[in-house]
Amino acid sequence: MFRKDKIMAKELIISGRVQGVFCRDYCNKNAKSLGLKGVASNLKDGTVQVILDSVDEQIIQKFIKSLKDNPHNYRFYGKIDNITINDYNGFIRGDYIF
Repeated sequence: MFRKDKIMAKELIISGRVQGVFCRDYCNKNAKSLGLKGVASNLKDGTVQVILDSVDEQIIQKFIKSLKDNPHNYRFYGKIDNITINDYNGFIRGDYIF
């Protein structure tokens, strides 16, 4: 379902009102609509970490745009203020797998 080996991937840190508002499920649905696999986790600082099993910049930008625009009208009761993108070279694991 997801990779346990170390690979190059992308880490997104989503900030705003993103915990307790279906953000991880929202990320899951948007990722699946684009054929992406990854994980999402709530972090202690109130942000959500998403690790995508992809380095394809175009698809990652489409994913970010879909999070901001919600073109499929997925359930999400929060508000995304910022999304930070970082290279990620580690194990892909988290508490919400998609």
